Amino acid sequence: MAAVENRKKLVIMNFSGVYEKEDFYKDMQHLWIDCRDILGTNCYCDEEAETRIGERIRDKQLKEGIHFLDSGNYHYLSKIWLDQVEEDMELLVFDHHTDMQLPMFGDILSCGGWIKTVLEHNPRVKRVWLAGPPAQAVREIAGESWAASGQRSGPLPGPLPVPLPGPASGMAEVRVVWISEDDMTDLGFWKKQMGSSSLPLYISVDKDVLSRDHARTNWNQGSTKRSVLLDCISAAASCRRIIGMDVCGEDPEGDRESAKAREDISINNQTNRELICCFMEKCGIVS
Repeated sequence: MAAVENRKKLVIMNFSGVYEKEDFYKDMQHLWIDCRDILGTNCYCDEEAETRIGERIRDKQLKEGIHFLDSGNYHYLSKIWLDQVEEDMELLVFDHHTDMQLPMFGDILSCGGWIKTVLEHNPRVKRVWLAGPPAQAVREIAGESWAASGQRSGPLPGPLPVPLPGPASGMAEVRVVWISEDDMTDLGFWKKQMGSSSLPLYISVDKDVLSRDHARTNWNQGSTKRSVLLDCISAAASCRRIIGMDVCGEDPEGDRESAKAREDISINNQTNRELICCFMEKCGIVS
């Protein structure tokens, strides 16, 4: 398939087989990347696995698009997709967790620390907007002195700052900005934050930021409504060019034939479909 045809694609990455039970993508043109034969990928991604996954993405000559990554265990795939981008950008992450934790062992890419890895190793990512984690989770990476300041949202101490283009805003050298769940509902605040730079955005959504009314994941979840998430994405797209996005947060565990499992699949199916529609309408990602 020619590169021009693959430039903006709906991509399904298959690690656990969970998408085989969903149909949100089946009436749309999409590309299925089967990775079940690659070992060393669940929660942690070793160097050999990262290389093989990257090769499969590059072989398809994929650039911009919407990428469904499987469960939150594979959120580190965002790092591999970001490695394909060839221009400076900012990263907007919706997640109930910070994903900036040190790995349990070694310097290995992980679902719980991939954002930290991106900040340390990808110079094209100039800033990370981290929307959704609770204050307690942020305190663990920012320290007690930051927590004592009583901030609800704002810049976090951490990796060394780098200069950014864009309007003078007092945030030109901030690498990580936390946005609380409460402030996600304030679209005026949200648009002001998203308008603070002219750089394009890559958006990464872990559905565990949503309440269980709107997503069923295999991780503990936040309380955000689906409508709030969609409004935030739309507001971001009104301020920035969106160069790509990904979604994770399926639940591959349990008996998929039970009534509860069918309900879980139905809820995730609906949210995935609405995310695609939002991306198509507001961001122009899938052609």
